[in-house]
Amino acid sequence: MAELRKKILPHSALLIMALAVAVFPFLVTNPYYLNVANIIGLNIITVLGLNLLIGYAGQVSLGHAAFCGIGAYISGVLTVSYSQSPWIGILVALLVTALVAVVIGVPTLKLHGHYLVMATLGFNIIVNVIIIQWDMVTGGPSGFPGIPYIGIGRWVLDSDRKMFFLIWMVALVAVIISSNLVNSRVGRGLRALHGSEIAAESLGVNTKTYKVKVFVLSTLYAAISGCLYAHYLTFISPKTFDIFFSVELVTMVIVGGMGSIWGAVFGALVLTPLPNVLHFFDEYKDIFHGAILVIILIFLPEGIVVAAQRRWFATFKPKAGDMFLVEALPATRHRGDEIAQALKSADSLGRAEYSRVENPILKIQELSVTFGGVSALAQVSFDLPMNTITALIGPNGAGKTTLINTISGLQHPHSGRVFYLGQDITGRPAHAVASLGIARTFQNLQVFENMTVLENVMVGMHVRTRNEFVRCMFRLPGFAIEEKEIATRARQVLESLGIEEKAHLPASELSYGERKRVEIARALAASPRLMLLDEPAAGLNMTETNEMADLINQIRLEGISVMLVEHDMNLVMKISDKVVVLNYGIKIADGAPEDVQKDKEVLAAYLGTE
Repeated sequence: MAELRKKILPHSALLIMALAVAVFPFLVTNPYYLNVANIIGLNIITVLGLNLLIGYAGQVSLGHAAFCGIGAYISGVLTVSYSQSPWIGILVALLVTALVAVVIGVPTLKLHGHYLVMATLGFNIIVNVIIIQWDMVTGGPSGFPGIPYIGIGRWVLDSDRKMFFLIWMVALVAVIISSNLVNSRVGRGLRALHGSEIAAESLGVNTKTYKVKVFVLSTLYAAISGCLYAHYLTFISPKTFDIFFSVELVTMVIVGGMGSIWGAVFGALVLTPLPNVLHFFDEYKDIFHGAILVIILIFLPEGIVVAAQRRWFATFKPKAGDMFLVEALPATRHRGDEIAQALKSADSLGRAEYSRVENPILKIQELSVTFGGVSALAQVSFDLPMNTITALIGPNGAGKTTLINTISGLQHPHSGRVFYLGQDITGRPAHAVASLGIARTFQNLQVFENMTVLENVMVGMHVRTRNEFVRCMFRLPGFAIEEKEIATRARQVLESLGIEEKAHLPASELSYGERKRVEIARALAASPRLMLLDEPAAGLNMTETNEMADLINQIRLEGISVMLVEHDMNLVMKISDKVVVLNYGIKIADGAPEDVQKDKEVLAAYLGTE
């Protein structure tokens, strides 16, 4: 029922919006109100794109007013100075905007936090200065007049009422496309990127590409809005697209609610007419926007619409029976059998059958990693046999997590090689390593708290699925089939680990032990051949530790090789087939658990004895 409510509410809101658009021009006779409604519609288009970038991908931009200006000026100049059709002008404006966005986005999106904000702000200032100084083309500070109206055949959109239908039709399409995107494989990838870029990359999300793609898409929203603005008012000026407008756009995103399509709509709907309502204080409008932003960030940091949605859904406590439409597994079945069935599930997204061969699945060859002058790993070499549990132990700071990061592609080695199934994977990016069948968990939990438990596990399927931006935006053939397979697989894994009742809860509401299981479920969803478990039992009580041991053992029995980093020696000696010991980045032991227990160098490292 909870899932059904979340599906019905957006569709109802879209229907209400469509009906309002259909009747509003016939209920309002004053052109002034139609003009305000048109500006609201244009801002909705821009804010929807900006919300994809900020609210979903977590990349803050203070330069989107510049892309509105690029669209407006290119379309305006082409139609006035070069007598081109407005439609040709809009098309060229979109192409140029996309090109500029790629050129700006590729280097800029390597930055994080306030550095990214300052870079995009600087870009907005540069564009504004060019518009002002290039007066031979743009008209300079005086503006650019005489832009023609858009025409559809003989029907010229030369009034507020006529333009209303075009602007709001584009706004409705933007809402639908945005909603399609965020409720898809790509949308989950973007939200994972926002939650933890490291975890998203290790699950197969090409974070660099995703950031550039969503940046370009968001700038196209802004460019479309700028083009429509130019051909609606037939006059544009640099002041319209200055940095203050960029700040207003970000304010609309935050006030409505980051990570919410309807939050973006609400933010634009409320804040756009504010200067008109407070026209007596027009020169202080920036102060009002700043005050509203501060108040929202203090009292409702998630935004008005997001806060309202959470309170609404919190009144409906989902029951276990509401979770899935799939038949529950028999209660009499042992949990290990359930795990085995989920791991063996033979569908198009599952892994192939593995032959139990003697060759190592992973071979580490003289691997070295340094941080400045400090050696984290020094010529470490060992093999990880196929279909076994190999424990990697050592005191704190021994280099265990560094080794896992290097294997999984999050850390580049200084020297040495990593071979997986005989293939050299040294230095490959994390998303490429994940695509080979290597999954991992993290010492410091990297559960996506901005997503539900089910969505977390569905992200685990990212590396095994193929729906990308265009297919997700327009729900092209094949989209629904893959989404159904992803959901089915995620539910199977959740059910096998006994956390299916938590499926539609936000991950932030789970206990520590439950988050551990979610992270393992997310890794299992990808049907890996090798799992790198970084301290899975840390922080668990004795009962939970025993359950974790059973789970890891069952994973191994189903043909998945495991590298286990763990400080609990009872757990290590109980389930491991092989133990590798590191100390200060150097391998000091490698062998069977009973042999390592007796090794004098290992005892010295742990107990401080000679």
